[in-house]
Amino acid sequence: MTTFADRLFELGGVPVGQALPITGNVWFVYSGAADGADNIGNGYGRSHTRPFKTLDYAIGQCTASNGDVIYLLPGHAENLTAADSIDCDVAGVTIIGLGRGSLIPTFSTTAAAGSITVDAGNVTIQNVKLLANFATGTTKGITISANGDGLTLDGVHFRDTSAANEFLVHIGVATTVSDLWIKNCTFVTAAGSLTNSILFAGTSVDAVIEKCYFYVDSADSVIDHAAGASANLHIHHCTIVNIDTGAAGYCIEQKSDGTGCVHDCRLAYNKIDAEISAGAATWWFENYACNTIAESGLLDPATAHAIP
Repeated sequence: MTTFADRLFELGGVPVGQALPITGNVWFVYSGAADGADNIGNGYGRSHTRPFKTLDYAIGQCTASNGDVIYLLPGHAENLTAADSIDCDVAGVTIIGLGRGSLIPTFSTTAAAGSITVDAGNVTIQNVKLLANFATGTTKGITISANGDGLTLDGVHFRDTSAANEFLVHIGVATTVSDLWIKNCTFVTAAGSLTNSILFAGTSVDAVIEKCYFYVDSADSVIDHAAGASANLHIHHCTIVNIDTGAAGYCIEQKSDGTGCVHDCRLAYNKIDAEISAGAATWWFENYACNTIAESGLLDPATAHAIP
């Protein structure tokens, strides 16, 4: 009987229906493999039958800017115990998780500093789950350094295990990062001490956040770009619900001189009379917002100008 993994291997690592030309090496990772090892010898890592056991080891076998692809097999699981437990420090590597539902490759943070760090350019991470599982909170789920230009996060899912075992920040972005692309991601938290889902530490250039879903209890702005001005930040087709009732943040906060465009978003903040968004130098089109539960949203910002 030909299994999905067999078919995947026969296709050179390209899932059926996915047009992904592979020009570099293909590596396989599965923590539960009976015949797997973090060992470059004896054919380990080259097939689904003899995979590597950890993602960080697989990254270390990649060649920079070579088009290398790492497949995380369904059910793969790892614990993140330090900020560099997984360090994406090889440029141009694509990491793809295989599986759906409970089989999505999952990384659990079991220490405050547990994180996936991106420290090289043009990395792609697709279809993985990050699970907060440390009693006093995980500082950041994904840490993007100043070297992380060109990062793509596609279908990355963030979840808390309880109000205490939580993320404090989902994604932390260093200043000056350019060409960041966050799409199809979900951010869901229990009530707790989350401050931001996406926190920009300073300036950015050409960042895109699209088709993401946030249902969070955020004590500050959910997407926070107030520390430095963005250049052409593009946010579109996102749903952002902040269930916090006491904070003074926003669903989307731009620095007053941050440029870009926010359109076709649905924004909700469970605090009556709270402002939903901020960004005086940003274009806003067709965004609907609501700060009262069980009521329909209104255009935000309100249309207060005349078009001749």
